[in-house]
Amino acid sequence: MKRLDRESFATLLRQARIKPRLMRELRFVPEEIDNWDDLEMLAVPTRSKNEGVLLTQLDDLYIIPYELSIGLKDTATGRAKPVVCDFCYTWQQGGKSGRITFHRASDGHTFTYLCCADLRCSLHVRNLTPEAALSRTQLHEDLTAEQRIARLKDNLKRLVITLAIQPAVQADSIE
Repeated sequence: MKRLDRESFATLLRQARIKPRLMRELRFVPEEIDNWDDLEMLAVPTRSKNEGVLLTQLDDLYIIPYELSIGLKDTATGRAKPVVCDFCYTWQQGGKSGRITFHRASDGHTFTYLCCADLRCSLHVRNLTPEAALSRTQLHEDLTAEQRIARLKDNLKRLVITLAIQPAVQADSIE
């Protein structure tokens, strides 16, 4: 993913027409990100972590507002239930599972996916997190990291197509 600083991030948010309230509440700290080249997606949450924007760079850079529910509960038992992330296919324990919701601007339709509560799917597919190691023992996948990265990119492309999102930055203007 393209390296962003605070100023370029703010410019992108204005170009993508993100709601002013959400723009004010986002907590973007680029100094904490040291692995930009390993990111297909980057979640920038608000302080409350229940909403934010998802940055994804495919051919172009896309900014997608989202809402997040963390720690899904089983209605019958009340216990937190594990999920397999719809983006990276990482198995997540109940307290680390989530549900992410996107709204399609053209008709207001909502789309909800099961996800990793930390939204660090780019790192999970590369086996750079403890959750990834646990997931590989639970799911017994025989895919290489490159194959998991390709699958994540495909899932993100499908999301962009489903939501009919316009790119925030065209590929030819990305440095």
